[in-house]
Amino acid sequence: MSADVTAAPATTRALAGARTAYGEDWAPSVRAIAPGRIELLGNHLDYNGGPVLAAAINRVVTVLARDLEGADSRIRVVATDVGMGPEELQVTTLAGWRHGAPPASPFDYARGLVAAVQERPGLGLRIPSEITFAGDVPIGFGLSSSAALCVALASALVRRPLEVKQWVLLAQEAEHRAGTPCGTMDQAASVAGGVIRYDAATLAVEHLRPDLGNLTFIVADSGVDRSLGASAYPTRVSEAGQILEMAKGTFREDIPHLAAIDRDQMDRLIAHGLTPVLSRRLLHIVSEAQRVELGVAALRQSDWPTFGDLMTASGLSSATDYDVSHPQVEELVGHILAVEGVLGARMMGGGGGGTALALLPSDRVGALEAALRQSYYARYGMNDRQDLVQRCAFAPGARVETESLTAADVER
Repeated sequence: MSADVTAAPATTRALAGARTAYGEDWAPSVRAIAPGRIELLGNHLDYNGGPVLAAAINRVVTVLARDLEGADSRIRVVATDVGMGPEELQVTTLAGWRHGAPPASPFDYARGLVAAVQERPGLGLRIPSEITFAGDVPIGFGLSSSAALCVALASALVRRPLEVKQWVLLAQEAEHRAGTPCGTMDQAASVAGGVIRYDAATLAVEHLRPDLGNLTFIVADSGVDRSLGASAYPTRVSEAGQILEMAKGTFREDIPHLAAIDRDQMDRLIAHGLTPVLSRRLLHIVSEAQRVELGVAALRQSDWPTFGDLMTASGLSSATDYDVSHPQVEELVGHILAVEGVLGARMMGGGGGGTALALLPSDRVGALEAALRQSYYARYGMNDRQDLVQRCAFAPGARVETESLTAADVER
């Protein structure tokens, strides 16, 4: 299940927004394209140094940038899809910038990126410049629209080519500065493309090429908007830090991250007085890391029933032990699992809302949507909405076009 990703619709909207804001003759000198992602297994493991299974999907954010003449240090920004801008960013005032009160606006991610680049003076910002962006990665849907935006902004606004790890960390820092304490899985999946096993401890990416046969992954909208910065995500990051400090003190050794703890060490920590709440958090991390490795083996063998069971177990652990789901999302997951043919389903991403991820035969997607419209979507008054259930195809990673960019490139 792979897809050729076209950025044409997003490019067309971004270009129209730029010409409205900057003038009818505006044309970009750079186009950067970055996909969203689905997280297959490994919920909340990236900031805990664990392994994650993720995939870039056929939803993208496109950033267009135009170099301006002059020696000033301004960047003008238009967020086309939300009708915001142009906003003028004065680069010299953004050194050390951090957003104080989430949630972030689209411009805050641009500010975060500019501030992050200034901590790396060798990269060089594209200033002065005008940029515009648009995309079809739904906001608040759990498909990492913010990571896709930051990955695309990084490649559009940095003058020199970025190495993969450098690109991932720069985009992550932009999100951190905008108020989201995320890990690096979203950015890595967007940059790398396809299906990957991602080691958050080393930032190593292993490309996998699963054969889904007649199966497909879908995401189903719960109707509950989410924002990582305003969800339980920051609290879980803090709790993970508390557990790690306790582990280091208990074992008197350097434990680099929580995903390095095995079940024996977990039991010893619990016996040494880890609180019930933190014990459940650690249980999720340890068990989820094991599920990822089992999932890699199942994926390589095309053992999709086992993979589906692991997905469902991951969602249950995320909802109960790690407590990052939402009652409505779990209700949605229950309805999905009741549909004949579904192999597995779970909440996805940071939690607090967004979507449910499911694996099922392609020819059962229509039956799944019909069942949800008769049950969950009818109950919550959502049947007047389109695109409640969306298929996800694996897609290539981020790319940037500069010198070879022509008017024809921009229009397609």
